[in-house]
Amino acid sequence: MNGEIGQDEMIPSETQLAETYNITRTTVRRALSELTQENLLRKEHGRGTFVSLKPISYSMWNFSSFTDYVQKKGKTPISRVLISEFMQIGGKPYFKLERARGVKENDHVLYLTVDTSYIPLDLFPGIDAYDFEKRSLYDVMRKEYGINPSIVEVSIQPHIIDLRIGDLFGIEEGTPLLLVKDRFPTKTTSRLNSLR
Repeated sequence: MNGEIGQDEMIPSETQLAETYNITRTTVRRALSELTQENLLRKEHGRGTFVSLKPISYSMWNFSSFTDYVQKKGKTPISRVLISEFMQIGGKPYFKLERARGVKENDHVLYLTVDTSYIPLDLFPGIDAYDFEKRSLYDVMRKEYGINPSIVEVSIQPHIIDLRIGDLFGIEEGTPLLLVKDRFPTKTTSRLNSLR
């Protein structure tokens, strides 16, 4: 996860790992098997075991927003806008919105994700006028623009946290997290998930 061994590079042998970490080969074999099942490693017969950090992709129907999900659990969702700016992507205007998303529990906020949304302004003109610390982005899309982002393609890959996000989550810089990229017919988002 921290990049010491890169994508498609061979990892040390079971014997080397057992000696390095002072554990049994059975434990190493079990760990490698689990990492292979999680698509983080791949075994090639006669060659060895290699790093395989390729994104995992899924298609999801009836996708709901973070706000909807948290409220269904009977909790209070919290959003904090980190970045709100206009930008160009492929010569088209977009609104970039980065938010820390969390849950309020006993006057304390536990941040769980950082969402970065790239919203096409040709489909959502004036969307920057809404207060996304108080309103759900998907709720605004549904109610104000008549567009319901209910189908999503999701890819998941490991990501090493930087100091800015580490401070927000209350965890050390360099901690491995998950980077989740969602693609809707109308927008693309990135979400950094804490492994809490």
